[in-house]
Amino acid sequence: MPTINQAFKEITCKIVYYGPGFGGKTTNLQLIHGNVPAKHRGDLVSLATEQDQTLFFDFLPLDFGDVKGYKTKFQLYTVPGQVYYNATRKLVLRGVDGIVFVADSQATRLKDSVDSFYNMIENLREYDLEIGQVPVVIQYNKRDLPSALPLEDLRKHLNPEGRFEEFEAVATEGVGVRETLRAVCSQILKRLNEQANIVSDDEIIGERLGLLGETQEGSDSASGASTTTARTKAPIRKGPMLDIIQTSRWVWGGIGVGSGSITISTRPTPDGANEYTLSSRHRIFMVSRQFTRPMKYIGEDRRLVDGTQRTYHVLRDADTGAKTAPITAYVEQAKLPRVYLIYPGFMGDVHVGPEGEQPVF
Repeated sequence: MPTINQAFKEITCKIVYYGPGFGGKTTNLQLIHGNVPAKHRGDLVSLATEQDQTLFFDFLPLDFGDVKGYKTKFQLYTVPGQVYYNATRKLVLRGVDGIVFVADSQATRLKDSVDSFYNMIENLREYDLEIGQVPVVIQYNKRDLPSALPLEDLRKHLNPEGRFEEFEAVATEGVGVRETLRAVCSQILKRLNEQANIVSDDEIIGERLGLLGETQEGSDSASGASTTTARTKAPIRKGPMLDIIQTSRWVWGGIGVGSGSITISTRPTPDGANEYTLSSRHRIFMVSRQFTRPMKYIGEDRRLVDGTQRTYHVLRDADTGAKTAPITAYVEQAKLPRVYLIYPGFMGDVHVGPEGEQPVF
């Protein structure tokens, strides 16, 4: 139940972003903080480990001013995704009024997302709360990545009965982030109205979140769950300057099928971003092939590889059509960066990595 100070006509609501490590929880808060008008937000406080993971919480107080006579504040927190910080996750959940569960859509992270979801349920029970007693919105993040599972597969594990409102998102591009926040805020205020007879104005909340732009909503007939895909203008994301030439190996179905070179070059643009060109000359099954593709910067991705946490810049096709398969490039952030590609082949994904090693993507 939100904290209500009748003397000062003030309402404070606590929202917790929950989910697996590196799923996009902190990215959500960072984007919200950067886009909500300054007069309606406080400072973003992050406590992180050496690997830049959230150790305790991110705290972002959003002040929506007077809503029907009450000064309304939403306090946003995230929890650490790592298993060994469970005591901290439990502590941050204390007094929660609404939850955004940020699931990582990648196939390799499905188990982590499911484990985190059930861990959230267990931690709520420590406070004598069942999941149905707290507003929950599910955000399926990283929908742009080629390894993202179909929505139906994610629902089967996280929302099989369609109990929770859902949003597809690409948090690094701002897609679905504020829409997710608006949904959980609306659910909290609706419940507040039912329990405390304090009428809130959802349109005011939406306006102050800057969400009155166009969205496209639809209902999935199979599950009955409402899923919203945002059509918002993504913020400009300026990626790094990259100038790379790499001898590479092509792998299909776990078997090496060819080799060649890949090149990535960068060109600054007038709007402050960077444009990338990915070129390849290679031989597959003794047949010479080549391609040149424009790429755009998506953001960062972190993975545990051979027991070491590695961070990658992610590039994606800027222009794809019916005759071109979308290519995703992962460029390791290192003194000698390694480049990995993945794209759909005729019968399964094609993986590309440095010569002499098995691709990690």
